[in-house]
Amino acid sequence: MSISSFLTKKFLKSLFFPAHNRGGALPKKLVKLLKNPPGYWDLPELPEIGSPLSKSGLIANSQRDFSEKFGAKRCFFGVNGASGLIQSAVIAMANPGETILMPRNVHISVIKICAMQNIKPIFFDLEFSHETGHYKPITKIWLDNVFKKLDFDNNKIVGVILVSPSYHGYAGDLEPLIDICHQKKLPVLVDEAHGSYFFFCKNLNLPKPALSSNADLVVNSLHKSLNGLTQTAILWYKGNLINEINLIKSINLLQTTSPSSLLLSSCEESLKDWQNKKSLSKYQKRILEAKKIYKKLIQKNIPLIETQDPLKIVLNTSKAGIDGFTADNFFYRNGLIAELPEMMTLTFCLGFANQKDFLNLFEKLWDKLLLNSKKSKSLEVLQSPFELVQAPEIEIGIAWRSETRSIPFSQSLNKISGDIICPYPPGIPLIVPGEKIDIDRFNWINNQSLCNKNLVNFNIRVL
Repeated sequence: MSISSFLTKKFLKSLFFPAHNRGGALPKKLVKLLKNPPGYWDLPELPEIGSPLSKSGLIANSQRDFSEKFGAKRCFFGVNGASGLIQSAVIAMANPGETILMPRNVHISVIKICAMQNIKPIFFDLEFSHETGHYKPITKIWLDNVFKKLDFDNNKIVGVILVSPSYHGYAGDLEPLIDICHQKKLPVLVDEAHGSYFFFCKNLNLPKPALSSNADLVVNSLHKSLNGLTQTAILWYKGNLINEINLIKSINLLQTTSPSSLLLSSCEESLKDWQNKKSLSKYQKRILEAKKIYKKLIQKNIPLIETQDPLKIVLNTSKAGIDGFTADNFFYRNGLIAELPEMMTLTFCLGFANQKDFLNLFEKLWDKLLLNSKKSKSLEVLQSPFELVQAPEIEIGIAWRSETRSIPFSQSLNKISGDIICPYPPGIPLIVPGEKIDIDRFNWINNQSLCNKNLVNFNIRVL
């Protein structure tokens, strides 16, 4: 089968990103645009259109309007996913040789840009759930303890990265965390890729959005948590701790010189769609429906995990003695496509299309899975092996550029990694260049690979 043939394949239910559910929730103006002859909309940077960094043109006007409406100094459309804008934000925050504090659940894009730019990461560990294998949201007390462990005298820490909500939808109160950082004059970048729609739902008891919580830089994915096309994202800029010229230079350094006019239009339309009262009412109704779906599944004794994002249905498969990869394979073969399998859980993204037929289909397949699957009593995720605050043994940029050799992971004990080991999704690294594969890390990664076929008998590059 060719790629183009597969793209037209129909599934019973597509509960994965992008959140427009295979076009079911795309903005009407974008749908109308796509109905034009193929390629009709594929335009270069004509003067009337401009680009995300132009001072005039339709894109500049649109970005200016959104900045004013959302209380930001500037905003920038992105067509290289949230990853591209996160990387731009990182190099606007830190020069080569400087240090950024970041959580262990940071996205791989951050690690890559640190390696490229010789920026030094200091990681802080997060509270961990043995029941789910997931990191818990950061609390003020937790971040206070992290700051007490930091050696500010010998590390030139110039900024902090926070991730909220997580891939699964866990989110805490950002404002007190950002206040702690600002007291040290440290700017904060929030990776809010999975929480874009929080902006528009202040009356639905959802987490307070990062921009309203005084973050200096916020990156939203418009395809993960709004209804934009894949690769669309937006960066919000606020406060006085980041130099605006540095930010513009950073975006200019990494963005393509030929941004897709279709994707730029999608950035605009996905935000405008949520500002339309009729559309907003429809999407808010979807969110309320998602909360009802969760409650009904719980009432049917289906083991779900509660997070702060109602659009994520997180199934705790381990409660039934089934790993998430086995469950994912079963659901996939039966036409219900999930977003993220892990050892203990399977995450579904409801998205913004109508999901009225999801409940019965999901319950039917879950019952069938329980009848047909072998049960295991040995499912257990090991506690992450990290110290509360920890930096790689060798600077990440040096390790990234060093001469390496590829060996089986089984032979890597006590070696220094020259590699990023990162299951995708969720795109959270298990190890980064410069870190030592000590016995705890070795056992932990082996445990992660028990059910993940992509991590079985893999090779790793070591120094």
